[in-house]
Amino acid sequence: MHKSIIAISALTLGAISSPALADDGSGWSLHGFGDISVKNDYVTPRGLVVTTSGATVQVLNGLVFVSPGGVAIHAGTWTDINPGYSRTDGNITAVNEFDYFVGIDMDIAPKLNAGVEYVQFISGQSSVAFKDERNIEFSLKYKDGSKDSPYSINPYAKLFWAFDSKSSTVVLGKAGGTFDVELGAVPTYKTPGLTLSAPTWFTVGPKSYWGTGASKDGNFGVISTGLKASTPLSFLKGAAGANVYAQVQYFHLINDNLVAAKAILNSGDSKRNHVVFGMGLGFGF
Repeated sequence: MHKSIIAISALTLGAISSPALADDGSGWSLHGFGDISVKNDYVTPRGLVVTTSGATVQVLNGLVFVSPGGVAIHAGTWTDINPGYSRTDGNITAVNEFDYFVGIDMDIAPKLNAGVEYVQFISGQSSVAFKDERNIEFSLKYKDGSKDSPYSINPYAKLFWAFDSKSSTVVLGKAGGTFDVELGAVPTYKTPGLTLSAPTWFTVGPKSYWGTGASKDGNFGVISTGLKASTPLSFLKGAAGANVYAQVQYFHLINDNLVAAKAILNSGDSKRNHVVFGMGLGFGF
């Protein structure tokens, strides 16, 4: 029942903090990033529909240390709060999830960035059903944009390794010692006053990642696409920056076990298609 922190931190840093992260070669620099959003539902990048009752508030914050050579080390936390949580679905608190993470990334070739991140998922709900989940995510991101064009595609690949866990990150799958792969792109149109992006991806992996035993399904998990519009808050001056955004993200649950997990967590709701609406504020210095 969890969020991919490296995806959020990468998008936040890319959208807000990239100018601040430019290093002048004089030494290490320290930067910060954050994001506060309100959404109708919480759906993870791996296609797990965690909550559909009440809105969800998600808070991200962290720090980045950048070396003179451009190696970035980041750490922070991410929290999901579900004020209108449903007790009938077994939830016992509005604090649905708390995660902490630490990672490192750097450019390994022109426009190609590689990163690795450790993230621990901590559920605010029943410790009987959900144990702490320790994960490592590896990423490759290609930044194809240029100063001469407002358009870019930004393809990427991620390997999510649930290496040590007593419960499944998608509820019905294997608990620990498993993985999935996310392949996607973030087509983007960027101007000084408006950025439009369309985060799009699908996931694949071993059948046991989504379900074990007789009910295990195929090797595909979820396919998702969306649209996000953001604009900077121009009244902020200096090194700090912020933007406001609105977004919509569509999820199609390919895997039958994701549909079954959605029904378990959300009062029997078994629709394969799910749409998340949200708005938020991102900031960095």
